[in-house]
Amino acid sequence: MGVQYLPKSPLLASKRPSTSTSTSTLTCSWTAFIHEELEQIHRDPRWVSYCSQLCFDAIFIGEMELIGFPLSQYLARIGLNAAPEPNEQGLLQVHLAQAFSIPFENFDIHLDRAISLKSEDLAAKLILRRRGGYCFELNGLLCLALKSLGFAVRPLLARVLYGRTDPSARTHEVLIATVSGREWLADAGFGGPGLREPIPIVPGQIKEQCGEFYRLNLDSQYGMVLQKRAGDAFIDLYAFDEDEVTLDVDIEMANHFTSTWPDSIFRLQRMCALPTSRGRITLTGMELAVHSDGESTSRILPTGPQYIAALSGLIHKYDDILC
Repeated sequence: MGVQYLPKSPLLASKRPSTSTSTSTLTCSWTAFIHEELEQIHRDPRWVSYCSQLCFDAIFIGEMELIGFPLSQYLARIGLNAAPEPNEQGLLQVHLAQAFSIPFENFDIHLDRAISLKSEDLAAKLILRRRGGYCFELNGLLCLALKSLGFAVRPLLARVLYGRTDPSARTHEVLIATVSGREWLADAGFGGPGLREPIPIVPGQIKEQCGEFYRLNLDSQYGMVLQKRAGDAFIDLYAFDEDEVTLDVDIEMANHFTSTWPDSIFRLQRMCALPTSRGRITLTGMELAVHSDGESTSRILPTGPQYIAALSGLIHKYDDILC
């Protein structure tokens, strides 16, 4: 099941029975204590939401097992009224719609929830519960959707170069889609500086996306390097090898390492990002940044209503995080 949590009740240590009492008295005291706590949980409105979510998840996953990927629900989630044709325009349309609709975020990692890449769990979280995810989830969902639409698509693992002095291990998932014999890089899961649209795998060709410029550079050591223009120069984002064979087990291993290694950036920092047609909005820790028309503003949010308001603006189903 996709849901792996319970609403937390306000347990008070001072109310817990003392272990110094007799066994019979201790048993009665703990029974009364547990009953009282259960009553508190059942009075919590989040308990109703939790139970309802369990039912919806069970039904949703059951339907997936019978009919496969829920394409109509996915299209509704990303704001498309009809299924695009499996051509270049359709690839661009789906990629852009998902990038604008499903945010990059890693809150489940900070809540110590396991990141499942099972197709039913991805669909339940990102479509049904209207959450976001990080690269393995976002591109995993995009891969499922593109295959359901009739595209030829395969995953690859890339080395992150952005913000690093040395390349990372292969810990970022990207997709290679082949349309009419032409290969495209698709990636809706890099977060802040990432792509909005797929780009053809043609070294040196500069592509503009909503006022931002990207290109692929062929490197003799690392293969294709995705770069983004920053001022007068291009900066490296990540590198991938088109000839690499990537199996499901490779992606599972990379996902597990990235989400559980104590020094992983995803465990050290809470992140949320959503691109717009004029820029992007990011929430990093307590800092909210708005990038629009080449200008940026940022402020540190206090805990409480302002942080929740910013979070709800980026993640439509933020109550799933708070439970």
